[in-house]
Amino acid sequence: MSTASAIASPSRTAHRPAICCHASCRHAAVCEATRGGDPDLLDMRAVVERVGPFSEGDRLVQPDAPHLAAFAVLSGLAKTVAEGRVVAFHLPGELFALDATRTQTHSASVVAVGKTWFCRFPRTATDALCEHSAAIAIHLRTLRRRERSFTRRVTDGSALERVTSFLLELFDRRGHVAGIDSGFVPLPMSREDIGSYLGMSAATVTRMLARLRSDGSIAIRVDGVDVLHEASLRSGSL
Repeated sequence: MSTASAIASPSRTAHRPAICCHASCRHAAVCEATRGGDPDLLDMRAVVERVGPFSEGDRLVQPDAPHLAAFAVLSGLAKTVAEGRVVAFHLPGELFALDATRTQTHSASVVAVGKTWFCRFPRTATDALCEHSAAIAIHLRTLRRRERSFTRRVTDGSALERVTSFLLELFDRRGHVAGIDSGFVPLPMSREDIGSYLGMSAATVTRMLARLRSDGSIAIRVDGVDVLHEASLRSGSL
């Protein structure tokens, strides 16, 4: 399984960093690193590296590895795993792995879900930018606080409420990062991963999705779900 050390290793050319960031990137308009192209944050583009491809189950970072960089998903999907549980999923354009422990190490694993490419923001470079740009320093602090709140597992409410909230969260986030108005919510992660994130078994996830389908709220595909009645999902009138 690949780890953070594989990124720096010259023998693993598939994961070797390459400078790659510009306004023509398909996620430039929604990239959190520059807040969609904010002129005060564009210096972030000068330090980014592209790393990948990573395959299903490959680790981008692992617990106790030195905190050398933050990341954003360029294509694909990633998950953060801490103490054996999935605590976050990361979509294209979203910046994560910003927080470091007191020992300046990562506290969790970041794992690829399917074939995934990442943008890497070296910590030494972003620290230097923060010293010279108050806007970048404030922006990264804000994202760091948000990341801490995102990595608290969603375990409140009934199983149906948690699965519904999860689908709506991905629906809203995908609409933001993809910039498209679509009812389709890709679910490339396993039912086991979803259950781990929501604090329930994979079988319960499957039953709740089936219930939402029988209520006419969603249609289930092999690779995700179609949201058929967004209003009823949001209102909870299932």
